[in-house]
Amino acid sequence: MRVLAIDTATSQVSVAVAVDGEVVGQVALRAGRRHGETLAPAIEALVALSGVELSSIGRVAVDVGPGLFTGLRVGLATAKALGAALDIPVAMCTSLDLLAHPLHREGRPVASVVDARRGEVFWALYQPAQEVMVACGEAVAQSPDEVAVRLSHVPGVLLAGDGARRYFGSGPFDLAPASFDHPSAAVLAGWAPDLGAVAAERVVAVYLRGADVRIGWEQR
Repeated sequence: MRVLAIDTATSQVSVAVAVDGEVVGQVALRAGRRHGETLAPAIEALVALSGVELSSIGRVAVDVGPGLFTGLRVGLATAKALGAALDIPVAMCTSLDLLAHPLHREGRPVASVVDARRGEVFWALYQPAQEVMVACGEAVAQSPDEVAVRLSHVPGVLLAGDGARRYFGSGPFDLAPASFDHPSAAVLAGWAPDLGAVAAERVVAVYLRGADVRIGWEQR
């Protein structure tokens, strides 16, 4: 199986191609808020560099959030358009699952923490179980102070994600290396064959919170 993975949930845009579970190419760029300008050229560059044509892709995989509202919309729209155009299924994975998954070998609890802006983070707690990380409850949007209180009762917890770096970089918790600050399309591409897939029109985002523009309007 050939998989094209797309991740635009955070300030980093990343795309990757895997063949039978092995990643053969990836492109990652810090796009800020320029996801719409960055994603299509990144896919074009990936196809050219990897030599894997879009027509040979058997599955698209996409990070469905939570994360930056505009970035998620760009990634999901692109994944759905490719799935429909190529008539192939789309695999979905959350940004928090993607952050935690590659850390299962650490053998300790992992908190995935994505910067939600506006003084909040999206986060979830995971425990290792054999070769996977299992979520301990639902993902939520909370203030960093609320998260800190919860994590203070989790011995040995390891934090990953840009929200962890921003709000907990000075302690008291252990942070994963900076390479785990953003969910990775390469991780998603390699994991996609084990994920369920749906028709393109059934792909939906996990926002956990309304769009920032709507929140700002309601506050005004």
